[in-house]
Amino acid sequence: MIGATADRPRMRLVSFKPLTKGTLRGFATVELPIGLRITDCPVLVGSRGAWACLPSKPILDREGKHVRPDGKKGQYASILEWRDRDLSTRFGQAVVELVRAKHPDLLDEDKAA
Repeated sequence: MIGATADRPRMRLVSFKPLTKGTLRGFATVELPIGLRITDCPVLVGSRGAWACLPSKPILDREGKHVRPDGKKGQYASILEWRDRDLSTRFGQAVVELVRAKHPDLLDEDKAA
């Protein structure tokens, strides 16, 4: 877990909203040991297993519509980011572990879309 040691608190799962759509399995709200809450972290499952990431926001055009190049999936922009890939990976793994502890069957790889 990020920032977790024997004498420091761990990240905790505040809430989880299940929503199955494609690879998406829901959105987690987590609280870091420093007291920061991160809301709506997507939790996903694919052929390589489960992962989680920081929330993002849709990219909008001048008319306020979600940008969808060639009618495909909408584009999103980061609103938060980790300083390196290792921190990002560790965060995602920690979120997945927390969700699995509360919802053990939700992130089964054999249920991946």
